[in-house]
Formats: sequence, structure tokens, C-alpha cells
Amino acid sequence: MPDITEPKYGLEDNVSHVNGWDWENQHVSNAYLDNTKGIQEGGAIAINDIIESGTVLIAAGPADLNAASARAEGFRIVPIGLVETAQISLNKPLSRIFEIGSALSYIIPGKTVGGISLSRVFFDGPSLLKALYFGEVKEDYASTVNKFAKFVSAPYYEGGGDTAQEAYQKFANIGSGNLAMNLASSFFNQPVGLAFFFKDQQSETVGQTYFEGCRVSTYNIGISANMNVLTEGVNLEFVRCRPINSVESWRYDKKENVADINIVSPRNQGE
Repeated sequence: MPDITEPKYGLEDNVSHVNGWDWENQHVSNAYLDNTKGIQEGGAIAINDIIESGTVLIAAGPADLNAASARAEGFRIVPIGLVETAQISLNKPLSRIFEIGSALSYIIPGKTVGGISLSRVFFDGPSLLKALYFGEVKEDYASTVNKFAKFVSAPYYEGGGDTAQEAYQKFANIGSGNLAMNLASSFFNQPVGLAFFFKDQQSETVGQTYFEGCRVSTYNIGISANMNVLTEGVNLEFVRCRPINSVESWRYDKKENVADINIVSPRNQGE
């Protein structure tokens, strides 16, 4: 039997809520300072550590990094310019399960799904749907009725066996001139990849993420009489969010490489 005379302790008895917390005179993180240590060394965050839209780069790449990396000739990651807005969303549905005989419940996580939306200025150059395929299309050409293309992630072969020659796949035309709008063409069934690179205002890498298996679900273009600039947009769904790391966390050097930095453990944890 527990000792009913044992004193009860509340959270306020174990945790100090005032030690070092001067909310009238200090920031939670020491912002607006010349940060020489970095956030991992302490609480200092300099103003140049803030991420702005100008220090984010969006680039088109192959749909499957593993398949593309297996090619001896390498592959392309091509920046997409004039993007005005970009949004990334991931959703993990949760199911709440109850049981007879208890007032509590269990929360069961479901499968994660994600999407990306891009809005871009419409100009006389490769339109947004074409720009998305900069890294996935290896070679292409078109007749007046058909589009012919070779893909990096899904090469097509005539015949079979190791001696088969790579051939162009045939699709319906995807557009006219630089404008691609025919989303019904099976060409757009081929997935693509998108890379997002984040840097701070001193050009130090904050993080980088690659989205594999992106497929376009909607395309739209807005036209209005009072618009000085036309915009076009796409919504995509992706298969996998793949963070890009170059070293283990204990080898991390802020200016030299990228790693999944430990949340609370010392940086050399796992060495």
C-alpha cells in the first residue's frame, strides 16, 4: 500500500518558472545580436539567421534519386525561376479508438500524404509544366501531333535484354510553343522530383529537402483585364519527402556539410 502521508508535489515545486526569464527586457532567444556561436551552441539567434523567400531555391529534378544516381552520366537539378508562391503540406490522419471499460482512448497514426503548390509568373519562356520536367526529361522532340521523350527515372527499351537500345516514348502533344497546358497527355503521368534548398542571409545552408514521385493533379492560369502580370499554378502530390544529408550528425560542421542535427543530445552523440 502506498504511504498516504507522502507529500504531494505539483509541477511548480519542481520547475522554476522565473530563473533567467526576464520577459520585459529580453527575448527568449537572444536575437538581433552578432551571432558567433550558432544556435546549437546556445540561445543566440542573429538577425542574419532568419530565412526569407529570397534565400530559398526551388529546383526540378528526377522523380527517383536512386534510379537517377545509378546513371554514370549523372542527372540534372535545374532551378525554377519566377516562382511567386510555394506551399508544402503534409498530412497524417489520426484514428481515435475507444474501448469498453475505460474512459481513455488510443490514437493510431495513419499513412502520411503530402502535396506542393506552386504559382509562377507567365512569361515567354518554358511554362511551369515544362519547367517541372527540366530534371526528369533526358531528351525530347515533337511532331505536329506527338511528343517523344526519354526519361531519367523510367527509361523505355525496345525489345529486351542487356543489349536493347533506349527508345523514345510517344505521347500526345503537351502544348504549343513554350506553353504546356494539355494535362490530359499521358506525358504528365510521368512523375518528377522537386528540391527545396534553404539558406540564411549569410548563404549558410539551413537545410535541404527533396520530394520524389511528384505528380501534377491540377493546373490553372489566371487572366483578368486589370492584371499587369499573368500567373499560372500547379498542385502536386508526392510519394516521399527525402531530406538531403551529407554526413552523420556527429560529423556536422555548420559551414561545411549538412546533417540531421541532434535535438537535445550533444553533437558528438553516436560517435
